[in-house]
Amino acid sequence: MKNLMKAVVANGYGTAEVLEYKEVEIPVIKEDEILVQVHASSVNPVDWKIRKGEMKWITGKKPPKILGGDYAGVVAETGKNITGYKKGDAVWGAVNSLKGGAYAEFVKAKNNEIGLKPENLDFTEAASLPIAGLTAYQSLVYKGGLKAGDHIMINGCSGGVGLAGLQIAKAFGCRVTGVCSTRNVELAKKMGADEVIDYTKEDIIKYKGVYDIFFDTVGNISFSQAKIALKQKGSYITPIPSFKIMLLLPIINITGSKKIKIIFAKLNITDLNKLKEMAENGKLHPVIEKVYSLDQIREAHIRSESGRVAGKLVLKVV
Repeated sequence: MKNLMKAVVANGYGTAEVLEYKEVEIPVIKEDEILVQVHASSVNPVDWKIRKGEMKWITGKKPPKILGGDYAGVVAETGKNITGYKKGDAVWGAVNSLKGGAYAEFVKAKNNEIGLKPENLDFTEAASLPIAGLTAYQSLVYKGGLKAGDHIMINGCSGGVGLAGLQIAKAFGCRVTGVCSTRNVELAKKMGADEVIDYTKEDIIKYKGVYDIFFDTVGNISFSQAKIALKQKGSYITPIPSFKIMLLLPIINITGSKKIKIIFAKLNITDLNKLKEMAENGKLHPVIEKVYSLDQIREAHIRSESGRVAGKLVLKVV
């Protein structure tokens, strides 16, 4: 195996111009790690937020050299303590986005970060789902206690996390009201939304006290707005908490019947396999707006930053 690979390296914090497509050393795996030859990765908003320095309080003075969390590919090498995987297996998964590593031809992973790829998805489709799917699943199922008959509001239902959440909620037998712009209304309906609110034409909070869960994937709705739409004992859930929500959360959750819940997706094989099962059963479909080559990463980041992506942006590596 060659010792060098192509990867996207962030040379510092800043605009997409700090991203450089270059050769770097292939990661060296430990006894409990797996080396994956990446066929595809994807762009998540957290990637460019890290690149811009918005997550500097976690990542430190210098950004991770290689960004990216999602991946799909084939096993290239296994550590001697690894069982259940062999060279050539088609796999998918995610690494910690804050540490990065998936914008490359090879990435190393641990057992709890990787699973066998859904058989009915190709590599580009599979790479679009792990982080968005895990975020949506853990938000709704674990934080929201999702159950049949619940009425769910999804703000940002046409984005990666929103579309995954919409499909997961429908698979659980829920009623879903989605929020998106005019151009994505038909997509939301096609993916199963029972009602769609076009935020460019009408007030999002036009129904009061009707939702069991208000899932804000965009992070632009305050709790004071969302709670009007929630039923008693309803939950406002977001993977993008504002500083104000972080401050309010302990007080509101002690004193009020309507709760704030924040989510930071955790990588684990159990939930990844649940996404695999849903994909193979036709209940979770990838929605990809565009596929970029790895050397088009600057263009992909600029598009993601626009906030108008319908579904996911995928990076084809091989």
